[in-house]
Amino acid sequence: MGSNELAATLNFLTDAGHALAATAPETSAYLLSRRNGLMFEHEMPLSDKQREHVCTCCGHIMLLGQGSNLRFKQQKGVKWGHCSTRRSKPKPLQSRPSQPRAGLIKTTTCGYCSRATEVKLPAPAPTSRRNMKAQKASAPPTTGAGSSLPPQETPLPKTGANASSKRRAKSRKAGLQALLDQSDAARSTRPGLGLSLADFMER
Repeated sequence: MGSNELAATLNFLTDAGHALAATAPETSAYLLSRRNGLMFEHEMPLSDKQREHVCTCCGHIMLLGQGSNLRFKQQKGVKWGHCSTRRSKPKPLQSRPSQPRAGLIKTTTCGYCSRATEVKLPAPAPTSRRNMKAQKASAPPTTGAGSSLPPQETPLPKTGANASSKRRAKSRKAGLQALLDQSDAARSTRPGLGLSLADFMER
């Protein structure tokens, strides 16, 4: 069987098995188990996602809440020390070989044949305490809430505003005095009694 024909057959068995999962579960399981058998014959490995979704034993689709169960458990790591090593002197931490951290094991149990499919999950990245201490040391020390406020600026004396207002008042007075002088001069040079309409209005 060629590669193109094999890929087409696997796609057909996968689509047909999922389409008949609700109406004919037995037929769906047979088609999917046949799909797994073809992949095994042609040395095509099943991915973890495919193994979690379809049972590799009976071919049934494993759905949580419909008979199938999901469980997580911790992988067992290597324990340090035995009866003979406890009596000996403890080795420094640097001389001990670095042990990889153990992750979780995801176990999916088929609701039809009770076959358990285990998938090992990677362990989370280790956190270094030295990096955390270095970050805390590099952070600037925080003091009370009063230190975070900006310094208050002392108000400057308003000498410039007072001087300018005095100058404007003097200029106004000088202008009024000049107008009075001009009016007085005009009255003295005017013929007649030197009376104007303003004089009669005042009287």
